[in-house]
Amino acid sequence: MGALLRPPARAFTGTSRPIPAEVRARMEGVSWKGDDARCPRWDALAYLELDHVTFDSSIARGELVVAAAVAARALDLFRRIYQLGLPVRQMRLVDDYGASDEASMAADNSSAFNFRVIAGTQMLSQHALGRAIDINPVENPWRKPERIVPEAGRAFADRTDVRPGMFVRPGPVVALFDELGWEWGGDWRHAFDDHHIVWSRAL
Repeated sequence: MGALLRPPARAFTGTSRPIPAEVRARMEGVSWKGDDARCPRWDALAYLELDHVTFDSSIARGELVVAAAVAARALDLFRRIYQLGLPVRQMRLVDDYGASDEASMAADNSSAFNFRVIAGTQMLSQHALGRAIDINPVENPWRKPERIVPEAGRAFADRTDVRPGMFVRPGPVVALFDELGWEWGGDWRHAFDDHHIVWSRAL
């Protein structure tokens, strides 16, 4: 068994638009903290609605908030992921989990913008700028020898046993990240952040 399912017959659809009022209401004071001058202004963010393959091979509609400057690149990435047949568990705003990265990961939720610092530091995460996306964090956990996050990711700690929704190097999904210009956290050495990708090129 590999990381991919059968590619869907239906063409991918996805849209990008400014953050609508009802989505702002969900985010304000949760993932978006306007009282911090470092938080991106609303016009620097974009709201994506997009198709993804599910683990039962059906098609679902998901949502992401990303930096407006990377919105087209994010849509292209998920179009290509969809065409490969990579299943995504769910794609909901982190606000549905109270902006808790831990709760979102435990729910195997794929998400992007969240104005927060890197755990254990005072440095802003790339998620705080809308330039990073987490995909299938259970199937692709954050790993160090002494710790795996989320806890359910322990079932996927053996990266040689490739199952649906996982991405490993070498493999078609990571090759796609390379091709499209996304840096993959699974290449890091201080910790393997297998679910994390970030747009690191100039905008």
